[in-house]
Amino acid sequence: WAELKAIILSSNLKDLSKLARSEDQTTTYRNRRADIKNEWESIYDYLLCTKFGFKWVESVDSSNGDEQNNNVPQRKKRSKPTFQEYLDDLRQQEKEGKCNKQLKLCLNDFPYYLAPEIEHWILWKVGGDVSADEISNAKSEILKGSQLWAAMDNGQKSGSTESRNNLEQLTVNDPEVFLHWINPPHLKSLPGIDHVHIIFRSGRE
Repeated sequence: WAELKAIILSSNLKDLSKLARSEDQTTTYRNRRADIKNEWESIYDYLLCTKFGFKWVESVDSSNGDEQNNNVPQRKKRSKPTFQEYLDDLRQQEKEGKCNKQLKLCLNDFPYYLAPEIEHWILWKVGGDVSADEISNAKSEILKGSQLWAAMDNGQKSGSTESRNNLEQLTVNDPEVFLHWINPPHLKSLPGIDHVHIIFRSGRE
């Protein structure tokens, strides 16, 4: 944890490149990315459908077809609406004073090489940058679903709601329990969909 703190809290953003996957994790990550590329039109289509619940439709990739050689054009999945269509609709809604930006918190499908008791979460957002309040709320959600909070909450059963809320906020802001970072542009694998990495020291072995 001390090493993670030194990297993530460093003022030098280049230090974030020290966070990495193991060789096996990297192989799994690359293989899965290749599978996604074969199945989906883009990683954006995959994320919108699997993380945000967008519907998907089949499209035909004519670039892979060759009638003379009897090759059938490959069918791939794409989100409905597409990422660009969704952004265009969102801009129109904002002009009308509406807001439909979507957030999704989930464990990282391809976490970095961390100790077993450390969980790697991702907070995704479509249609804008993740705010400080959204990060804090995500940490609270992670905390309240953990064994760590269950143990802490048991010790606070006789306490007031205010004292429990204070404990929650202290824990969420405790760098010995939570760390988070947003990758700089050169390390972002998915520019256009904002996402925050959240590391949780769950205490679970």
